[in-house]
Amino acid sequence: MKKLLLNTNKIVNNLIDIVKLLNFRDAKSQSSASTINMSLRLVCKHIMVNRFFGGIALVFSLGIFLLMIGAFTAAALLRFPGGLGAFYMLCLGLLLVVFFKILLIPLLSINKEKIALLIEQKYPSLNNVLISSLQLTKKQRNTQKIKYSGQMVSMLVDEAARKLKQLDLQSVVNKKPLILGNTLLIFSVLLFGTVYAFHRSSLDKNIPLLFGYLSDSSSIGGEPFAVSGVPVIGDITVCYRYPLYSGLETKTIYNTSGNIKALKGSEAQISAVSGRPVTSAKIIYNESAIIPLAVENNKAMSGVLQVLENGSYCFEIKDLNGRITRDPALYTVEVIPDLPPETSVIAPAKDLVVNEKDVVNLQYNAKDDYGLAEISLAYEVGNEKNTRHLSRFDKRQLFYNGTYKWSLSELRLQPDDKVAYYIEAKDNDTISGPKTGKSKTYYLEIYSSRKKHQELIKLQELLVKEALWLLSDDLVNRIDDEKCASKEYLLMRQDIINERVSVINRLFTDILVGMQEDVRANYSVYYALENLRKKFRDVTEQKQTAIQKAMLAIVGNDVPLAMLLELQVIQDREVTEVEDMILFLNEMIQKQKLDDVIDTGNNLLQSQNTLEKLLNQMRETGDMELNEKALAELNNIENAIRQMMMKLMQMAQSEHMDEFLNADALKGIEQDDIMGDLNEMKNALKNGDSETAIEAAKRMLSSLQKMMDQMNSASQGLTDSFYSDTMEKMDTMLDNLSELENKQRTLAEKTEDLRQEVQKRVSESTNETLKSFFEKQEKRIEGLKQDIAGTKKYLAKNELLQEYLQTKQQLQQFSGQREIPASWFSDLFENDNKSGMSKQESAKFSGLTRKNAELNREINRDPLQRDFLSIDKELPQTEETLQHLEEMLKGREIAESLTLAREIARDTNHWNNRMQDSIEMRKDAGKELLSEEELKTTKQIDDAAKQSQKIVQDLESIMKFLDEHQIAGMTLEDQETLKKYAGKQEEYKNETEELMEMLEQLASQAPFMDEEANRQLEMASNSMSGAKQRLEGQDISGAVIEERESLYRLSEAKEGVQRAKEHIKQGMIGEGMPMPFRGSMMEGQVTSTSEKVEIPSEDAYKAPKKFRQEILDALKDGLPEKYRDLNKDYYQRLID
Repeated sequence: MKKLLLNTNKIVNNLIDIVKLLNFRDAKSQSSASTINMSLRLVCKHIMVNRFFGGIALVFSLGIFLLMIGAFTAAALLRFPGGLGAFYMLCLGLLLVVFFKILLIPLLSINKEKIALLIEQKYPSLNNVLISSLQLTKKQRNTQKIKYSGQMVSMLVDEAARKLKQLDLQSVVNKKPLILGNTLLIFSVLLFGTVYAFHRSSLDKNIPLLFGYLSDSSSIGGEPFAVSGVPVIGDITVCYRYPLYSGLETKTIYNTSGNIKALKGSEAQISAVSGRPVTSAKIIYNESAIIPLAVENNKAMSGVLQVLENGSYCFEIKDLNGRITRDPALYTVEVIPDLPPETSVIAPAKDLVVNEKDVVNLQYNAKDDYGLAEISLAYEVGNEKNTRHLSRFDKRQLFYNGTYKWSLSELRLQPDDKVAYYIEAKDNDTISGPKTGKSKTYYLEIYSSRKKHQELIKLQELLVKEALWLLSDDLVNRIDDEKCASKEYLLMRQDIINERVSVINRLFTDILVGMQEDVRANYSVYYALENLRKKFRDVTEQKQTAIQKAMLAIVGNDVPLAMLLELQVIQDREVTEVEDMILFLNEMIQKQKLDDVIDTGNNLLQSQNTLEKLLNQMRETGDMELNEKALAELNNIENAIRQMMMKLMQMAQSEHMDEFLNADALKGIEQDDIMGDLNEMKNALKNGDSETAIEAAKRMLSSLQKMMDQMNSASQGLTDSFYSDTMEKMDTMLDNLSELENKQRTLAEKTEDLRQEVQKRVSESTNETLKSFFEKQEKRIEGLKQDIAGTKKYLAKNELLQEYLQTKQQLQQFSGQREIPASWFSDLFENDNKSGMSKQESAKFSGLTRKNAELNREINRDPLQRDFLSIDKELPQTEETLQHLEEMLKGREIAESLTLAREIARDTNHWNNRMQDSIEMRKDAGKELLSEEELKTTKQIDDAAKQSQKIVQDLESIMKFLDEHQIAGMTLEDQETLKKYAGKQEEYKNETEELMEMLEQLASQAPFMDEEANRQLEMASNSMSGAKQRLEGQDISGAVIEERESLYRLSEAKEGVQRAKEHIKQGMIGEGMPMPFRGSMMEGQVTSTSEKVEIPSEDAYKAPKKFRQEILDALKDGLPEKYRDLNKDYYQRLID
């Protein structure tokens, strides 16, 4: 008891001391004691603020946690008598403990000495001066005598005050309690908010229950913790029974919040427990429907609620005293919607352009949250919608992937038709009825050759427009202008022109590529455009090249006037070419437009005949449904006529077309005849007068035919103007070429006759010499064959080379079978699945590639092995050439043998030189010497090179020998004949050059002509010059070859002109592009094929094998005359 009194006294003294300190006001604010008191007062305030607010925050945090615990356990506590009361006492106890322990006791225990000690702990530099000064001044105030002088105490106080002034006293107090309390408070508030968001209904019900229990005065003093008058409903259990179609199993949820969430049509069996005995209970649903509940043991209640709409419900009970009370808590009822199915088109999943008889491969999927009932394809053509069932499901199907081959031929589509389609799925909802889900709508546009053709005509018009801009640029920005004397200005202007040139080239390409798929494209127009493009490209590239060379030759920025004049001449040629191109294109476009209109008119005539048949059928049957079809057909005809007439009016107003189209006459036809008949037919159909409609249809047909006759006449006139003059010039050209060809053939035959006669005389005198010569060459040929056979044998035994060649062959076969793109080799190891191969195939292919690379590196380490690899590749061709040489020598054909021998000597000398260099490189690198087999092979190749060189030398000598004997064997008459033939050849050459000039003029006027015929004539002229020189040099054999070559070139030139003539003929009759240019129109079509492409080998450019075999067989039989000529032409081609 005494200790308690002492503690109480101490607390009271501390409290009085703190109150005095907080209320301290000293007028002498500069005194040391005042400074100390003010410092202690400041620290005391900080201590009290931190302790008070930190403690309060902690108490509130604990209160929030206890509130949440009570809200979640209220229903359980109600089951036990006094459960809630015990919980309240526990909460109150915890709060009091925290209040006293954390807040009250720490505040009451504060005094000056503790504050001073706190400051001393924070700042040890005070050296206990503050605490000592407080204790000494306290003793001074006591009445008892002290042992210390007052002066010393005063000095100590001054020292303490001085040091306190230098300190930051606001940082003395530790703020951890305040921070901790605030942190816990914030956390508890956030936690309460989160829990409330997820369990709102439960908290809204239970929290008022907790406070309501406390506010009920009847619960105190009566029966301990008695239940209040508000009914307490808890332990709510919901058992869901879902609709049969959903396929969901029954689900029971215990101790729920009471809220119901289920699929529409579900049954929710609700079970709950009352906190007080009841005699009856019911559920009030949406304040209107009443659902009675079964009561067991006076507390347990159960009933069934049908979930059909969103709403709320509450419990209403009747207790043992007959008192009816309603639970204040409202429980929500939420209907889970049965969502419509989701569908999508997987492929093609984009709009397509297709043919009317194509098959579209559809891939689609559909899914639903509870089950699919059926999937259909819905499509719409015009205003008519149709549905085609794809799949039906009797069992529960949540997801379905399907395919469908949609044959468009069944729809009887027409060009320009557009089909909108989508996938439609229905679910199996039997409560609200099936819901429908639709995929994205895609469109199929039926390919229209007319639309494609019109687009190409528009591109041609754009080409003319761009060409006009280019012409304007060339005419306005002349190169010889003084501004172009500046190099920078000239290049700047030409860059602008070059950009327009690039645009024109791209337009040419787009038009030509498009025409290859245009069934309406005119055959002659295609080739004309192709030739125009080549001429335009040649003339523009010539100018660009000339300007580039000129600019490179200039050092400074000034361009000489002479150079500008030269460049202007080249630009003038470009201007001329562009002008001709524009004029031709303009006429060609008008011709195509007129042809398009005529085609439309012919279709109109067919539509008119169809309409007339409908009217006759309607008159015979009286079917009024045909009346609607006839009116629809009539509207289509009217729209087509108006569009056609508008096009004709526009064409008639263009330059030159007024010569063939009379705009006033066409307008009169439109107003007076056709449109009048159309209106009369409409009125008659609306009134049901079929007779009048038929008569008007006949008159309209007559008017249409009259209009078509005029357009056909205009088209024929335009065609005649466009083509006839060119056809006449081409016929003249063909006649001249045929005449020249006949004269050249006669000259070649005469020269051949003279050659054979002279050769016969020479052969008789040199027979023995030639026999000895050819026997010697046969022996050398045998030596060559042995050397090559030995080399081939070594190469076959070279393991490294054979392994490399075998690996390479396997790699080529593997990639060829799987059609691996060439680009895949470059990044083989970056993406193993890029080629679409399986893992096993990819691993095998990668292994072959690595092995090939390793062998290749090993071969490259040894230059000699690299040479052997090169020889192995070239050896088969050399063997074949050697075989031909042997046959030629047997046939005693010296000129041809010399050509082949030179080819063999070139190859063998090349091999030998490379091998000698490689051997030297080996020696310089200090590598091992050659093996016995390698040494033997190098000697064989060296010997082959020497033998082939000797054969060449011998053949050159015998050629010279025979030429001398041939000249010596010629008579004066033969020499005179050769001079005469040379004069004739000069005459024919001049005629050829005249034809070349005529052909150039014709090609500039009519782009149907390509440059191939002109090139052939130029080559023919060169061959004639060669033949003339050889005739003058008395080289009869050489002259015969040149004359035959010129005959071949004349024939090729004539064929080129004939092809151009055929192009024009096809253009005159409006014939479309030939089928080789056109493939079937398919979606995503590109100008490529998936078929394997056979890459031509070097043998593919030689004469056919059968042709070669005929020559070889002929040589074995002594070389008959007809094969001699064949042989010479063949080997001359090899030389060329």
